[in-house]
Amino acid sequence: MAEEFVVLIVDDNVNNIFALKLLLTKLPGMKIIEASSGEDALLLCIQHQVHLILLDVQMPKMNGYETARHLQMMERTRTIPIVFLTAHLRSEAFIQQGYALGAVDYLTKPIDDNLLLNRVRHYQHLHDRETNLWERTKELQSTTDQLQNTLNRLKQTQAQLVQSEKLAALGRIVAVVAHELNTPIGNCLTVASTLDEKNQAFENIVKSGEPLKRGQMLDYLSQTHEAMGMISRGLGRAGKLVENFKKISVDQESDVKKQFDLKTLIETTLSLQSLNDKENRWEVDIDVPPTIVLHSYPETVAQIISILFDNAVTHGFEGRQNGHIRIAARDSDDKLWLDFSDDGCGMSEEIKQRVFDPFFTTRLGKGNNGLGMSICYNLIEGILGGHISIQSQQGKGTIIHIEMPLVAPALGFS
Repeated sequence: MAEEFVVLIVDDNVNNIFALKLLLTKLPGMKIIEASSGEDALLLCIQHQVHLILLDVQMPKMNGYETARHLQMMERTRTIPIVFLTAHLRSEAFIQQGYALGAVDYLTKPIDDNLLLNRVRHYQHLHDRETNLWERTKELQSTTDQLQNTLNRLKQTQAQLVQSEKLAALGRIVAVVAHELNTPIGNCLTVASTLDEKNQAFENIVKSGEPLKRGQMLDYLSQTHEAMGMISRGLGRAGKLVENFKKISVDQESDVKKQFDLKTLIETTLSLQSLNDKENRWEVDIDVPPTIVLHSYPETVAQIISILFDNAVTHGFEGRQNGHIRIAARDSDDKLWLDFSDDGCGMSEEIKQRVFDPFFTTRLGKGNNGLGMSICYNLIEGILGGHISIQSQQGKGTIIHIEMPLVAPALGFS
């Protein structure tokens, strides 16, 4: 093969990454890189020439659909083939959602090894043929009009294929709870399956008519008690997860508009954010009338509030032990005006001009990826049908102005 075929594996579970890497090494000409989050995946796609992405859907912070949507926004990455990997059922809604965001395939966990190898080999061969064809075309196009016409037809066909695979529906935000529940429930299923096998073996001994020894009975009871204890602990953990997230979690129909109280949503979101601040250093003033009710996307609004809060604490209050945040809102004529302000260090004019650019950060190398405000911009200007602007001066704090309809637009096709 002319060059290495670069495959990017994106999964927050290190065991899943290890298993996929071990499997893909069976194919020749492979170069495998890995990312444990959507943010890391976007950075790697900028740094490397990636030919195929195996993208897990259920990831915390930025899930697979959000990652794919950001890849579509950049010229360098929008044509990279994406194969979604998910533990969800292959429902039509999930498949269409993946194709809408540029996916070329959709595999459901547990993934069949031979199926995955065949799919990756297929895209590798497609890439090799495309690369070889481009090299030959580049050499001959200056001397033959016929080859130039063929190249033009190939480009048109490629553009048509890309457009036909993109349904314009915006991606559904997958609930974090579903991903978090996967581990304890999966463990319970494994233990239950093992317990069933032991029950079958014990039943066979009883049916055989052989004398049942006291030691066999005690061993069986001990294993049964241990298995039931593991199942009980796993289900208990799942119950706690549901309890912890139930106030802000949304079900799998999270892209369906819902009616909710804005003030309660903000208070719930910030109460979870403040759990990381044991000293209560940040004073938060919420000036939102309880009468403001939105018919919109609660998880999206909660994500925006979380991003703005983290941004104020991380950047506005950097090097400080305290700070004041104020969230004020009013509604009129079917619109909402929301101001998120802080008394932090403020921004220079240069920073204000670039604050919504992807990967722009003033804390390079300090754990920040520069995607927060870009994501916030896309959610407000896209899903919520609103507008965001910034008012800030160095040393005088920052005010984020958000304007959006009380009733969010439907996610449609274009």
